[in-house]
Amino acid sequence: MSIDRRRSARVEILGRVHGHSVSHDVAVTVRELSLGGMAIETAFSFPVGAVHQFKLTLGDGAHVLLSGQARHCRPLTSPDASGRFVTGFEFVDDAPDRSPRVGDLMDKIR
Repeated sequence: MSIDRRRSARVEILGRVHGHSVSHDVAVTVRELSLGGMAIETAFSFPVGAVHQFKLTLGDGAHVLLSGQARHCRPLTSPDASGRFVTGFEFVDDAPDRSPRVGDLMDKIR
């Protein structure tokens, strides 16, 4: 049994939010989102501890710009996901109003 140490509940996002790594200028697949962080899928790995900036956009154009620190990165193991990685990011407080903006985006998703 694993212990979930997250401070806020995750929402499965696949297909509802478009993610973009500003740091790498590439699209990312947002798998899950919470007030404290997110899990993304990419074709490359992120070094654990690195901080990156992301833009998350809904279909109606609402978006947030935020920074996250990579907490873990693992390769996907399914046969059809060769060369894909899932990285968990914890949002960092480089913008004082970050939580309400992420919360507003999550309210629109639910």
